[in-house]
Amino acid sequence: MIEFGSDFHVIDNFHGEKSIVNFYPNSQFLADGRQCILWLIDYFKWKRIWMPVYFCYEVVDTIKNSPVEVVFYEDSPLANDTSLISKIDFKKGDVLLRVNFFGLRGFRSNVDIPVPVIEDHSHDLIGEWAQKSDADWCIASLRKTIPIPEGGILWSPKGFLGEKIFQRVEENESLAQKRWRGMELKKLYLQGSIDDKNCFRNLYLDTEKEFERLPVSRLDDRSLEYIASFDIVTWYLQKSENQKNLARIASAYFKILNTENSKCNPFSYILLFEDTRRRDEVRENLIKRRVYPAILWNICDSQSIEIQNIGDKILSVHCDGRYTEKDIEELKQIIESVL
Repeated sequence: MIEFGSDFHVIDNFHGEKSIVNFYPNSQFLADGRQCILWLIDYFKWKRIWMPVYFCYEVVDTIKNSPVEVVFYEDSPLANDTSLISKIDFKKGDVLLRVNFFGLRGFRSNVDIPVPVIEDHSHDLIGEWAQKSDADWCIASLRKTIPIPEGGILWSPKGFLGEKIFQRVEENESLAQKRWRGMELKKLYLQGSIDDKNCFRNLYLDTEKEFERLPVSRLDDRSLEYIASFDIVTWYLQKSENQKNLARIASAYFKILNTENSKCNPFSYILLFEDTRRRDEVRENLIKRRVYPAILWNICDSQSIEIQNIGDKILSVHCDGRYTEKDIEELKQIIESVL
């Protein structure tokens, strides 16, 4: 049985020595990406955090519940972020969050920015920008890229992090165990051993709510062990090849958002439609054919109608390493039939 998209199932065939730990040996691993930002805010007591309007508003809402003031600049996947940042009136106590949307962006320097900088590399963990970063801090959500049930990574290109400082939290270990169980059940479902999707979907949905209440925690033990031997390079190479194959689809309804250069790793197959109606129509028809694309993101803040409109027209189709060349050919045929 083949389905495309949605949460990962357990994947055991990407073991190797090129793990994320090898890329960033002094990194810290937390329960999720938002915990990385929240810990930094709590530690440094910043007064304001500048965030791009185009972002995940579940994370924005969590940050708004912390003592820091959230202010926005009008960055999006279609914008010139360097130009936008140069116009910001920074004040003492500010911190800037920069984002590599969908892994599309090459290296950006922060040398002329007068405040601390956090970079979010969730969509491309090992691309040119992440590896060459000169930010104060880098963070990423791991579970959106690597097949683990939870996970965030925090590192400092400037060497600000020293010894391991985050402790194991029992509530998080329990949450992770439930999500690992969901991933195992989804694998059985895809193999045809069980019929009921709800047995794993309910575990995913219930634990997703628990992340909002978790104290800052070290990544669970099983995930730590998994990522230490997970070959992220081979995983990303497979995803890049899959994206290139899908990018051969021609359509008048959308344009494909591609990376700035060959040293970037695309997060997924990103489509920018001509309007929201067409996007939603295609999405609904894909779901009927067991393809589950993501909307990244619903921009629900009124900071910029223009950027909200961009979010309303973008669709993300998963094409990561869990899919073989044969799988992607099937996906390609499904998308073309829908179009």
